[in-house]
Amino acid sequence: MGAFTKSVALNPGDGRPVTLHLAADSRAALELKPEQIQGWRNLVAEARAMFGARHYLSYHFLYTLSDHVASFGLEHHESSDDRDPERAIVDPELFLADVTLLTHEYSHSWNGKYRRPADLTTPDFQQPMKDDLLWVYEGLTQYLGVLFAARAGLYTPEQFHDAVAIKAARLDTERGRAWRPLVDTATEAQLLYEAPAAGEAWRRAVDFYDEGLLLWLEADSKIRERTGGRKSLDDFCRAFHGGADSGPRVVTYTFEDVVAALNGVAPFDWAGFLRDRVEKLTVHPPLAGIEAEGWRLAWRDSSSDLYRAFETSAKQINLKYSIGLVLNHNEERGRGTIEDVIPGMAAAKAGIAPGMKLVAVNGRAWSKDVLHDALRATAQGAPLELLVQNAGYFKTCKLDYRGGERYPWLERIPGRPDVLSELIQPRAGGR
Repeated sequence: MGAFTKSVALNPGDGRPVTLHLAADSRAALELKPEQIQGWRNLVAEARAMFGARHYLSYHFLYTLSDHVASFGLEHHESSDDRDPERAIVDPELFLADVTLLTHEYSHSWNGKYRRPADLTTPDFQQPMKDDLLWVYEGLTQYLGVLFAARAGLYTPEQFHDAVAIKAARLDTERGRAWRPLVDTATEAQLLYEAPAAGEAWRRAVDFYDEGLLLWLEADSKIRERTGGRKSLDDFCRAFHGGADSGPRVVTYTFEDVVAALNGVAPFDWAGFLRDRVEKLTVHPPLAGIEAEGWRLAWRDSSSDLYRAFETSAKQINLKYSIGLVLNHNEERGRGTIEDVIPGMAAAKAGIAPGMKLVAVNGRAWSKDVLHDALRATAQGAPLELLVQNAGYFKTCKLDYRGGERYPWLERIPGRPDVLSELIQPRAGGR
């Protein structure tokens, strides 16, 4: 414990120091690249440019790199407990997959710790918390985490586009929205955080994170529209989370406070806008923000680097957007086990269900390459048959599918200004 550690100052000379502390399972895991350090230093500068104030006296990233502890992030006023696999910094694919961990948790110092929903700020443990505003607490933070990754140079512009596309595609493909509004995923967070992967596509996950990102991106586009491009969501964040420098303190808010702050930036029916997206059942997630800022969700037969990095990090083969199936690719968790299927898509229609185990593809023992080759061949009319094991029983499932491989991307909308690329430009001077 603590044999391999390193600390890096991220804003040297500042009166409110920000420090990255790393503890790893090996000395090799601590080999930071100069561009990684610069990216995190840029994060600190970009957050200050966004909010205009800091509500900590000092801030400490407590970053654990280990394969022997749980992986997560936990926010505090003046620190965050951040945990990743041992090689999350030195392995380029793992670093890309979880590059937003620190950008997300740092944003919580403002959104979640300084400004906090009143119903999450209870006086004692006898009063139950109410978490229906997690689409602000976590959804806005998810937006900021991805945005800061791009502004800080931790994401390239293309990787930012890919991140938005992947999140939008999942939400647009899964079917739980047909019965469960977004606010219910916040209200049921204490159950959904620990829910199994099986059935997630219909049950919904903690969608207030990624759907919250799309909601706040749409709010940005609406502010720009209402102000002729003079203001953006940055102005809301500065007004709502900024003020004067201070030590840790809590300023609570309600739904009405959020609406009032948005109206202070750009008068509009924000209450109706937010309730429509949070409380109502809809077929599709809020994609209008992506489209208003010059892009749209599209599909290709090849996956992006970020998509493959997410698969590697999660140890999955994600075929949600073609045959509607997610496959475990980890020996420790039962390699080949079907983790989830999308209701109404080819795998589900063929009788495949979570918990079954893939044995063969078109009569051949399965591997990642064999599966991808067979899926690709369906675009030329080739059949796709999966032999699956269900406990002690075997079944050949014939999939009615001819679409080949299918993965999400963002593509430009001809004739529309590219606002999304302007959105991610650095704001901190001297960069």
